[in-house]
Amino acid sequence: MANKTTVALTENQFRELIKTMYEGGAGFRPNPKIATILTLEANLGLRISDILNLKMKDIIRDGGRYRLNIIEEKTGKKRNGRNWSKAE
Repeated sequence: MANKTTVALTENQFRELIKTMYEGGAGFRPNPKIATILTLEANLGLRISDILNLKMKDIIRDGGRYRLNIIEEKTGKKRNGRNWSKAE
C-alpha cells in the first residue's frame, strides 16, 4: 500500500458533504443523524466515539451559557467544552 496523506476538506467541500447527507444522493437515502454528527465533530473538535457517547447530562447550564462536560474516551482527559450562548 502506498503512502497516503490526509487532506483537510475545504469549507465548500464540507458544506457539500453535509448537504448531501441531509438530502441523500445516488444510491443512498438522506441521513440527517450522520450530518449532525459530522457537524458536531467539525465544530467541537471531538472524535466520533465521544460524540456518539454524548448524553443530555453532559450539557451543563452555566449561568446564561451552556458547556460540555465530558471525559474524552481515547485520552481520558476531562473536557469542559466550549461555552455557547443560550439560544433565544
